[in-house]
Amino acid sequence: FESCFWVGAPGYGCTGLGRGWQLGFFTVLALVLVLMLRAVWPKLREKTGSRTLVWMFTGATIAIGLMYGGALFFSAKTHLTVMEYWRWWVVHLWVEGFFEVFATAALSLLFAKMGLVEARHAGRAVIASSALFLFGGIPGTLHHLYFSGTPTSALAIGATFSALEVVPLTLIGFEALRTLRLERAAPFVQRYRWPIRFFVAVSFWNAVGAGFFGFLINPPIALYFMQGLNTTPVHAHTALFGVYGLLALGLCLVVARRLTGERPWNERALALGFWSMNIGLGAMVAFSLLPIGLAQTIASVDTGLWYARSADFLQQPWLEALRWLRMPGDVVFLFGVAAFVWFLIGLVRGHSYVPIEEEAPEPAVTPAE
Repeated sequence: FESCFWVGAPGYGCTGLGRGWQLGFFTVLALVLVLMLRAVWPKLREKTGSRTLVWMFTGATIAIGLMYGGALFFSAKTHLTVMEYWRWWVVHLWVEGFFEVFATAALSLLFAKMGLVEARHAGRAVIASSALFLFGGIPGTLHHLYFSGTPTSALAIGATFSALEVVPLTLIGFEALRTLRLERAAPFVQRYRWPIRFFVAVSFWNAVGAGFFGFLINPPIALYFMQGLNTTPVHAHTALFGVYGLLALGLCLVVARRLTGERPWNERALALGFWSMNIGLGAMVAFSLLPIGLAQTIASVDTGLWYARSADFLQQPWLEALRWLRMPGDVVFLFGVAAFVWFLIGLVRGHSYVPIEEEAPEPAVTPAE
């Protein structure tokens, strides 16, 4: 039992590494954090308008790196209620707390460096947005602890602040419109139009996946019947890839744009990848995961959670058909991933650039008679 805890899998979801592997992973996170701070430290000492943004970005990065330490606060024999508390400190506060602050600070810092927004105003906006995220996100952790042996007060606090989490995520929709307008703010921004479109998609999926689908399963009465059904991966898929996956791809494109200079891109594969990934993600949710999750919810209310998760219910022919309907969305999504990778390969091999037309020969000059 002890050896399995250290080198095997303790069985705790999302923190399921053995304790030895967890210590190794946390050490690597700390080393990466040191390397990042070493690079950012000169900017932290500068007294410029972007200093607030740099500090917020650095603080969020430190929190992301160190928050995994919560997984080390329970052992193999810790009571399940205590273990759940620390486990959700890792899982929830990473995703619905400091990752949101990191995303907001990273995009604001990027736009300020591009000259699209004033750094001083962007810094104040990041502080306000971060306060909203953390004000709802930190107490909102308790919505994972409704039925794990916690007192009724945890249910009341978690339900209240989980409802407030929707507010900043809804405001993200207005942020998407503002970001979209930046595409036409200056001529040079046209070179960054596809990274900006990825950031607009981040705002969309943040509002839909984290906001709407998250709130769908977070109230106590909903979570009582919907815990662990296919409504959970609906929220997980749309919020995780839709927000942080597309954010990572957008930042990747910003770096690629800076490395390739002003050389124009052939954006056909990039556009195909962008739309295929977003349409595929939406299709797999709309045609498969969400209908199955709603059907399970009805079965859970009518009969019980045990029945909604049982093989007797899930292996009915019409539910089998709904599972197969996930395939079209998955195929479209994977096609988009392949197109995006092909575009990046083309930046190295050369097929992702607009061909340089040969200059036309100058007409011969006839000497004046």
